[in-house]
Amino acid sequence: MRLALPAGVVTGLLVAAMAAAVAVAGPALAIDDPSRPDAQVTRGPSCQPGGIVVELVAGTAAYTVRLSTTRQPAGEDEVTLVPQGTGLLQTGDVAPGETIDPRLEFTARDGSGVTYVDELEDWTLTRPTTEDCEAVRNPAPTPPSTPTATVEPTSPSATPSDGGSTGTSSRPSAPSSSSRPTTPGPTPDAPTRTSDAAGAPTAGGPPAVSSSAAPGNAVIPGGTVTLSGAGFLPGERVDILLRGTETVIATATAGPDGAVRVDVRIPDAAEAGPATLDLVGADSAVSTGVDLQVAAADQPVGGAGGALALASLVAAAVALVGTVGALVSVIGRQHAERRGRDSPHSA
Repeated sequence: MRLALPAGVVTGLLVAAMAAAVAVAGPALAIDDPSRPDAQVTRGPSCQPGGIVVELVAGTAAYTVRLSTTRQPAGEDEVTLVPQGTGLLQTGDVAPGETIDPRLEFTARDGSGVTYVDELEDWTLTRPTTEDCEAVRNPAPTPPSTPTATVEPTSPSATPSDGGSTGTSSRPSAPSSSSRPTTPGPTPDAPTRTSDAAGAPTAGGPPAVSSSAAPGNAVIPGGTVTLSGAGFLPGERVDILLRGTETVIATATAGPDGAVRVDVRIPDAAEAGPATLDLVGADSAVSTGVDLQVAAADQPVGGAGGALALASLVAAAVALVGTVGALVSVIGRQHAERRGRDSPHSA
C-alpha cells in the first residue's frame, strides 16, 4: 500500500501535466486550424484620414469577428463570415497624434461556443501629428553650405543718393550695357593738367582727389553698390548689414534658385577704410560677406602733383603782381610827362 500511493500520485501528476500542456498548446494549434478565419492588417494610421483596416478570410466554419479598441471596447466594426467567405473591418478616423490599440474577437457560429481573441500587439500605433505630416509633405530645402556674394562690376555712385537703401527680389541677370565698366571721358568739371613752355605741369581746373580704395569695390559714404548673392533658401528674406553694426541697411528676397540682387547705399556715417557688408538669410541663418574700401568723401590734395600745382599757382600769382606793377609805373610816367608839358614854366 505504501508503494501504490506514490504510484497513484505520480500518475495523477502526469495526467495533470499533460492536461496543462494541451491547454497551453490549444491557442498555438488554433493558428493552423482550418476552421478558423485568417486576419491581416492592411492599413494603419497615417497622414491620410482613416484608421486601421483588417481583411478577413474565413475557414471551414462560420465566425462572427469584432474589431474593438481601447477607445471603443464594445467594438468599432463587426462582420459575420460564412465558410470560405471574406470580410473587411475598419476603425473610425484616428486623430493626429492619437494612439489606437486594436483587437479582434472571434466567436464561432456553429454552436460550439468557441471564442478567442487576437490582440494585434504589433498594431498599436500612433498617427503622426499635423506638424510631422507637413514636414513630410513639404520638406525644407537644404541650402548650400557656403553662400556667395559679389559686387557687380558697376561704378559706385560718387555722390550721396537722395533715397535710402532698397532691396529687390529679382534674380541676378547679366549686367546691361549701362552697368558695364566704362572708361569715363573728360567732363567740363573734371580736373585737367597742362604744361608750360618749359614742360612743367600747371594747374587747370579743380584739383584731383586721391583715393586708396580698391578698384571695383571702392565707395564713399552715401554711395551705392550693387550686390549679387546665391546660396539662400528660395523666397527667404536676406538682410544686409555693415559688419560691426546691428542696423539692417538693405533687404532683398531670394528667388526660386536662392539668388539675390540688391542695391545697397553706404551709410553717411561709415568710416573711411576697409569695410564688410554681410548678407544674412532670415530663415536659414546662413551668411556671407563682401569686402569694400570706403574712401573719405573729402580728401586733401597730396603728393608731388599737389606740390607742383601749388608752386605753379604761386608763380603765376607773382608774375601777375609784377605785370600789374610794371603797368602802374608806365602809366605814372606818362602822367608826369603830360603835366610837365602843360606847365607855364615849360616855355
